Amino acid sequence: MSDRLAESTETDTTGNASSVAERGLRIAGIAFWVLLAAGLLLRLLLVFTPAFYVDSDNAIVSLMAKDISDGDLTFFFWGQTYGGTLLQLVAGGVMAIVGAHIEVLSVVAMLFFVGGVLVLRFIATKAFGPLVGNVAAILYWFSGFYTLRISISEPGFYGPSLVLGLGATALALRQPVRRPLLQWALVGLAAGLAFWQSPMGAALAIPGVLILLVRSRRHWYRILVGIAAAIVGALPWLVMFANSLNALAPKSDGTHPGLRSFATLFTSTMPSIFSAQGTVVGYLTAALCLALFALLAVLAVLGRNAWVAALLAGTVLAVVVVVIGAGTTLGPSDYRYTVFVLPSLAVAVAWLVTRIRYRIVAGITAMVLAATLTVVQVESLFPNLSFGTQSRYIIGDIRSLGQYLEDRNLGAVYADYWVAYSLTAATEERVTAAGLTNDRYPPYQQRALQGDEITVVVLENNENDTRMQVATDLPPFTRAVHAGYAIYTFPITFDVMHYPWSLF
Repeated sequence: MSDRLAESTETDTTGNASSVAERGLRIAGIAFWVLLAAGLLLRLLLVFTPAFYVDSDNAIVSLMAKDISDGDLTFFFWGQTYGGTLLQLVAGGVMAIVGAHIEVLSVVAMLFFVGGVLVLRFIATKAFGPLVGNVAAILYWFSGFYTLRISISEPGFYGPSLVLGLGATALALRQPVRRPLLQWALVGLAAGLAFWQSPMGAALAIPGVLILLVRSRRHWYRILVGIAAAIVGALPWLVMFANSLNALAPKSDGTHPGLRSFATLFTSTMPSIFSAQGTVVGYLTAALCLALFALLAVLAVLGRNAWVAALLAGTVLAVVVVVIGAGTTLGPSDYRYTVFVLPSLAVAVAWLVTRIRYRIVAGITAMVLAATLTVVQVESLFPNLSFGTQSRYIIGDIRSLGQYLEDRNLGAVYADYWVAYSLTAATEERVTAAGLTNDRYPPYQQRALQGDEITVVVLENNENDTRMQVATDLPPFTRAVHAGYAIYTFPITFDVMHYPWSLF
């Protein structure tokens, strides 16, 4: 009798514990959706504040989307043989309906990152369970202002690369599947599209695809379906590669990638997303990142966890691609690349947090803390933040410059790179400016060469301005200054690009 009573009591206790755990997981799930929505709302609000600022790289993305909305399709970032335009094509399609507003591009970019967060949640859930999935996704979603900024001021292909690269892995590792051929078709298409978007997107996709390849090695017809789908997805890049064998040649400033390049990604670039700097902070950040990667490697091996192995291997490949592709030492200004490193780190931290005894409370606390710290960082970077879009472009008073040029019927000019495309976007192409360096779009240069005179705009007192004032190898000119810009007018045409311009 007493044995039966004890057994009954144990069953009730176990049942109650299970019920409490299930309620806790439901609360964590609700917290995920609430914080995901809160993060999206925060981003939408920031678009209409000075925290949303645009440089020429972002402006080019906006201009491409605008041109696509007018029917001028393009499949790569202007002036490059890589950098797919899925983001611009989607944003351009929306702009064709609602109008060419830069805010449209920001909203579409945010939604791509929402997709990346959801895919990361799926992968982490498959690897370690729903609690880790929810925590990891929110840690990534609220990983500081600078990664948040990438999701509202997109440099062109980061969100699509993330969602497609991780998406290919999620599709490849999902088991069991009822329709293997459909799985291979979707995996191939996602991987091909990721490859079109960027080498980093391909890097994230490769490990998952290789695991599926090993699992399906006896079913060659499935593999052929996947290859065919990948060709369809990567077709724009394959066409580009056929016409330019160095389509993915690394950029270089004369240096070569080495151990220092790999180190600075973690000692300089990673700390910058949290507004941290200094040698000690850099070394601590690098040590923490390496320790988290090592943890994932151990978990993948000991648990024979294909999900963790694929995620970690994709991150390592992405790091290699970033360092070699950049061709230079990475620094704080290169924080955009961290969006490919943070998914693995977020999963590792989420796993650690949920090892605490009160794991559900700890997980929810970590999610709320990440959101809070990101908001605090935004407030510290932009004190007294208020609504307004007058300071949207970061290089001086671009709008005043545009009005000045329009008033003088100067509709096509040359300008410093960081001025040129911001000026063109701010005036909605009423004034077009070809870059003096890194000229991205030949039609702008052709416009600037038309007519009987040439106009060059540079930042006042920058290196170009200083050099031009004393130059003896330039035609005669007149110089005017407006709103922090020096405007040079040459009454004759000449080969502007032959002159040795500086980036600033």
